[in-house]
Amino acid sequence: MDRIFVTITLLMLFTTVSTSWMPRSLNAQEKKSEEKKSEEKKSELGFNLKLKTLGGQQFWTDVVYVGGWKLQRNEMDKHFRLIDPKSYRHAWGSYEGCKNVLDRKIAEGEATQIKGEVVILLHGLMRSRRSLNKLAKYLQVEGGFKVIPFEYASSRADIASHAKALHSVLEGLGPDVTKIHFVGHSLGNIVVRHLLGDIKNDDDGSKLNARFGRMVMMGPPNQGSRMARVLKNSLTFTALSGVSGVQLSTTWGLVEPQLATPEFDFGIIAGGQENSRWSNFVLKGPDDYSVSLDETKLVGARDLMVKPLVHSTMMNQPEVIEATLKFLKTGYFVSEESRQPITSLKDQ
Repeated sequence: MDRIFVTITLLMLFTTVSTSWMPRSLNAQEKKSEEKKSEEKKSELGFNLKLKTLGGQQFWTDVVYVGGWKLQRNEMDKHFRLIDPKSYRHAWGSYEGCKNVLDRKIAEGEATQIKGEVVILLHGLMRSRRSLNKLAKYLQVEGGFKVIPFEYASSRADIASHAKALHSVLEGLGPDVTKIHFVGHSLGNIVVRHLLGDIKNDDDGSKLNARFGRMVMMGPPNQGSRMARVLKNSLTFTALSGVSGVQLSTTWGLVEPQLATPEFDFGIIAGGQENSRWSNFVLKGPDDYSVSLDETKLVGARDLMVKPLVHSTMMNQPEVIEATLKFLKTGYFVSEESRQPITSLKDQ
């Protein structure tokens, strides 16, 4: 009898130990609980203090824009945050968590979608939206446009990433936005062209294409940048300009096939010193000290305006600001009769 009892006890112990190590399938209730935990994980938010931020310079990229409220991604560690029109932070953590807070702000009427004609402003390499503040104010006051200053970490991610973020912002615009115009400075123009290349063969892209209006390119490196190629071995340049700076120089041949020419009206404003003695000796022909006139050109441009401008400050010059608004309204910088369309890169 004792032997039988010992045998049964050992069998029970073996069964208990062995089954404790075996994987067990979850029942319906347990699965639902696990899924809920997973969703909660996605929606996690950090403890937030409503602090004033700098609005995002070099490290933050806009992915959603609603009436001045911006959901941004940090390009260093990829976490997200939500800031209001005065740059105060309302949430940070996961995308889903920040989006939930933004949706609540929209439902409460604190954040509202913009309506009418919109101008997207895109700053250049190693710059921020603040470099276009003067232009933004003029377009709002004198032009009556709603302006979205698209902020992107120009030196912390590649051009494809910037274009994808811009696409996300555009997709988030409400149905009451009737027209979308673009004004870019330097690299900002290449970001738009990459976006256009991305959506060219995209079925959903046709919905955006139908709302595109006009575009003004200021100092665009449409043919790459010789200056960037000259500086490619400079540790200072590569550290400051990051991967996007490298793409304008040594890997331009890989980037260019991804870019599209706008199929809507676009004009180019370029710098060209009247006296060659004051030009950048590194570049060929007239230039703005950073990009040559030839490098700005793109076949299909409806108008070209060349003035003795400096690349880093051209967007703040009164004649450039006025010409930009005129093109957005009419499709030319000065007059229909004086337009200078670009039909070829030769003998222009």
